[in-house]
Amino acid sequence: MLNHKHLSNGSIILFHNDAKYTPQVLDTILKGLKEKGYEIVPISELIYKDNYYMDNEGRQKLNS
Repeated sequence: MLNHKHLSNGSIILFHNDAKYTPQVLDTILKGLKEKGYEIVPISELIYKDNYYMDNEGRQKLNS
C-alpha cells in the first residue's frame, strides 16, 4: 500500500473497521506514510464541496 501507483497528495485511504489484519498493520502504515512526508488528516479536510467533481479514480477535479 505504501508504494501503490495511485498514492499521492490528497489520496483517501479507506480502512474497513472489521478487516482481519487492519489492527495489526495500521500503526505501521500510518508511520510509513508519515515517513514519506504525508500528513494524516480527517477526510473533511480533503473533500472540496464547491465547484468540484470526482473522476472515475476518485480524484477531485475542478468543474470547467
